Order: sequence, then structure tokens, then C-alpha cells
Amino acid sequence: MLNTHIILVIYLLSICLYTNAFIPYPVVGDGAQTTDSITHTEITQAGFIRCLARFFYDTRIKPNNNNGNTVNEKEYFTKEHTIDDLYKLAYPEYSQAQVELYSLPLKFILDLVMTENALVDFDSKTKKLSAAHFDSEAFINGSRRILRLRQIVVNDTRTTGKDLTDARQSLGRLLHTLQDFYSHSNWIEMGKTNINTLIGNNENIGSVAGPNQATCSNNGCTRIEKQCSLWQLITFRKCPLIYYDCQNNILSQINNQQLLTSGYLFNQFNENNEPVNKPTNVEKCSHGGVMDDSAHVPAIGGINKDSNTLILSPHSNLHFNAVDLAVNATEEFFNNLRKDLGDENFNRLFIINPTQTQSQTASNAVKNGKRFRFFTSFLSVSLKQGDGLLADLKNWITKRINMIKSILTGLLFGQNTLDIPTYDLSDLGVNVKDVNNFRAAPYILESGNIGRKKRFIHVLRNRQ
Repeated sequence: MLNTHIILVIYLLSICLYTNAFIPYPVVGDGAQTTDSITHTEITQAGFIRCLARFFYDTRIKPNNNNGNTVNEKEYFTKEHTIDDLYKLAYPEYSQAQVELYSLPLKFILDLVMTENALVDFDSKTKKLSAAHFDSEAFINGSRRILRLRQIVVNDTRTTGKDLTDARQSLGRLLHTLQDFYSHSNWIEMGKTNINTLIGNNENIGSVAGPNQATCSNNGCTRIEKQCSLWQLITFRKCPLIYYDCQNNILSQINNQQLLTSGYLFNQFNENNEPVNKPTNVEKCSHGGVMDDSAHVPAIGGINKDSNTLILSPHSNLHFNAVDLAVNATEEFFNNLRKDLGDENFNRLFIINPTQTQSQTASNAVKNGKRFRFFTSFLSVSLKQGDGLLADLKNWITKRINMIKSILTGLLFGQNTLDIPTYDLSDLGVNVKDVNNFRAAPYILESGNIGRKKRFIHVLRNRQ
């Protein structure tokens, strides 16, 4: 007979896999914890794969084709690739074991970048810092943040012999801010279908609504109140759930005049640690979502597109539009960084072509128990644009269901594989039980002294 722990896990799995609700999938990144939302870490990996495809084409594929090897270039640029796929094409002489060995240093570095991206939503210095998320119309400060962190990446990487840990961490942090621009601002609502090329290059990235200028209205938002599921009660600790479905709540004159705005929240702060709150004397937009109390203060609702569920994102209908631009912006940032650094330094930053010693060091770390926190070997994308890119990402969502099952299986039966990320940030000082962190998914895994079979339930019970 199944014990109580396993029965509860099966129950949670069943209600989550067959509904468009929160699932026990430990993704960190702006609340995108539904089965059909794309997260910060996935956007980062997708953007890098597209950049790596171009890097290998220029440095390996095209030269190899000129020397008699044949890679179908049309297929290369239209077919989905994982990182392993790209290594196989770039190094056709490698066996599968060699591909896995020589790609390992890059994967761990990319995982570090992705982890630092996720930590922006948890670090006490940044989780409520408006500029780190382009919130509260902090567009100049957000742009300055990206430029400052980018300079650290460039300067450190150009310095021979410099340890590049800080550069890689800075890269992850700035990518979080860059990606948030598309889900937190009204860029998409203004009708934009291309990325903002000023970000990462200029301090001024566009005209911004004035501090005393109304940007949103109560019109266009419908209040929703519903009873919560067991999983939602555990993760949000509030029931019923109250949130908004908002469309066309941004004032038409703001979008027509191409003025940037973004959502406000309560209890944020600026770089001088001064409080930043949603104004009460003028109707500004809120961030929105069930955890954002400012959403109930006029103008009600919100405009974030962080996830594909209204519970977290009042503009969830535009989630994939934001994802599309965020992936393109991430890829463009990587491509421009490569151009500025040169191929040799770009290779050194990510250890794309490792030495034997670097590969063996990474392999030894795996033997000693090191695992990826966020990097996912199954994620594949092509270099297609628009609908083609979105199709790739939606295909990934389908694959994710199997990974969810693998994660739960590993928790229950102690399985441990390099192919499945741990999503464990507890050793980095992250409080995984902090439900007040409205930005991040309300559930990530934690390590502990308890047995792996009981850990999943232990975390759930402690969150109630």
C-alpha cells in the first residue's frame, strides 16, 4: 500500500499536469511556473544556443565545408539544435562521449550565468531594486545598470589571466534586466515587433512618461476572485485568489505617443536605498499578479507579461510576444558581445573549445557530485525568427512535462542524473520558503538532511 507521502505527491502531480495551474516544477524566474510559460533561464539558454550556432558556423562549419566536409547550411539554420547537436556538427570527428566531455565546461559556465540571472529575483540587493527589473519606470537606471555590468564583462574578459567568475556573474545579472524590459514595459503594447536596439548601447533607451503623467486606467481590467487549489494554497498562502484580467488598460495616448512606462509595486527601492512606491496622486500602472498588493490601488490590475497565467500576469495574453523579443534580445546581446571581444576572448569567456585539462576538471566535478542548477540538455532551438522561434519554444514546453516527471521521480526514488537540473539554490542562501517574493516561482527545491524520498513533502508541509 502506498504511504501517505507518495499518495500526496501523486495527487499533486495529477492535478497539476492536467490543469493550466501551478505545477511542482521548480523553475525560478518571474513567476513563470505554469506548464506553458517560458522562464528567464530558458530564455538565456535559448539565446545562447542561437549565438553558439553562429559562432560554430563562422569558426568551424563554414571552414570545414570549404575543406570537403558537408553540412547542409539550409538545415543548419532552420533545424532545432541542442548544444550537443552543435558540437557534433562542429566536430564531426568526435564520438558522443567526446562531445559530452568537451561541451561540459561550457555547460557549467552557461549554468552559472543562468543561475546568476535567476538570483536577481532572490538577492536582497536586487529583488526589490526597480532598476534591476525596469520596474516603476526606472528606464534610465535600468539602462545604466546594463551598461555598467557589461563593462565589467568586457574589461575582465580582455584582461589576460583574469579570473572570469565575476564577469560571468555580471553577465547573468544584466541579462535578467535586459529580458525584463520586454515583459515589464509597454514596449509590446506600443506595437513594437522588434527589439529595442538602444538597450546595452545607450543610456537613453526611449522617451518615458512623466512622473506625474497617468499611464493606466481602471478601464480594461476585470477583477477575478476564485477559490484556490491545494497547490495554490501551499504556494501562495492565500485563498481565495484575487487577480485581474487586463487588456487595453494602458492609456491610448501613452502608447500612441510611444512613451515608455512600466508597472509599479509597493516597497521597492532605488540605487540609493530610497523607497519607491506606486504613486497615489496619479494613476500609474501596476506590475500586477496575485502577490502584488499594489494591483488593488488605482489604476487597478497591471501590465506584466511574465507568465502565461492571469494569476501572475494581467497581460498574460502577450507572454509569448515578450518571450520572442527577449530571446532575440539575448541572442543579439551575445552576438554583439562576441563582436566586441573577438572570437578568442569570447571563447575564453565561455570555454567553448576547452583544453584537455579544463574538460577533465569539469568531468571530475561531475564525478564528485556537481550538477546543473538550471541548464537543460534537452532544450533545442533553431535560428528561425518569429513564429518559427515560438514553435521551437512551445515544442520545448511539451518536452518539459517529461522532465517534471523525472524531477519528481528523482525526489521520490533518489535518482540523480546530469540531464535533469537540480533547481536547488538553498546552498546560495536563498530562502525557498519565502512566498512574499512575488517575482520568483513560489517553489524551488531545497537540500537538507532529510531523505530524498521525503524532501518533496517536507518542503510542502513547511510552506503551509
